[in-house]
Amino acid sequence: MTDAPAVDAPHILHFYDAAFAACTRVSLLTALECTPGPLRVTLHPTEPDAQLAADVHALAEAFPEAALAVREVDLSPYAHLPRGRLPLAARSRLLMPRLHDGRALYLDGDTLVRRSLRPLWETDLQGACLGAALAPGVQVHCAQVAARAPGWRTAQEKLAKRSARLDGIDMARYVNNGVMVLDLARIRAEGLDAAMADIDATARYTSRDQDYMNVIFRDRIHLIDPTWNSGWGNPRTRERFVPTQMQDRFRASRDDPAILHFTGFEKPWQAPTPPFQLHLLTKPFERSSRARWWAEFHAARDRAEAVLGRRLWP
Repeated sequence: MTDAPAVDAPHILHFYDAAFAACTRVSLLTALECTPGPLRVTLHPTEPDAQLAADVHALAEAFPEAALAVREVDLSPYAHLPRGRLPLAARSRLLMPRLHDGRALYLDGDTLVRRSLRPLWETDLQGACLGAALAPGVQVHCAQVAARAPGWRTAQEKLAKRSARLDGIDMARYVNNGVMVLDLARIRAEGLDAAMADIDATARYTSRDQDYMNVIFRDRIHLIDPTWNSGWGNPRTRERFVPTQMQDRFRASRDDPAILHFTGFEKPWQAPTPPFQLHLLTKPFERSSRARWWAEFHAARDRAEAVLGRRLWP
């Protein structure tokens, strides 16, 4: 490892459990590849990670300007919480204000960095507590309702019910928290660190910590460009009923995203090539986009395995 770099060096945080240990290595490798200059990285495993010390050493050797640190997170006090669709480890990111100071750049382990993170790190949050990108699926539902496109009544009902469950927040500003720039000092200064760390409160929400963060930071989120958090290339944002202005806003996130996010339950490490999906037969753009990002992940996996000197998956 190197000495700690300058204070203004981007500080990347990863929180992960055993299931996400391998993909987090790939995500981190791409962040290190794309972001030249001094970097700080803190890895927060929530479960034993036998390969971590060797992997950190290999990455530090390959990227000598990066200062890599490991800080385990004990989630045993929250073992009683219901899991639902999302792992408990995802909620450990709510502890960030208690673990770090200053500005932090949080990345989910199922992300792929494709450009330097420095512009994201330097984002002017304009007084907000954090920066995050709009959740594209929610945006598409909002557009569907506005255009009275087929199925709009069902979409409208879903949005209304979800907003009611989330204390009436404006769903048009609902964000995905898989990529965030956080001003941890401001979060503490505004007294929101205690609310953020209330992991028990996440049990009330379907999408757990993501829903919860949208609730407690409802008026304190600066919207970043969707290219910094593109879910599988945000293919649905080019649906015909989506207004031109919204399509244009998401265009870069479809064509050449800065950070690709493998949202949902299908993950590219589950198979060498995308498995057949019947519902995609009539969606050629979504099929080709999915295949493109699938292949790109496996290329990054190969590079990560070369640096680490071992296989990440069988």
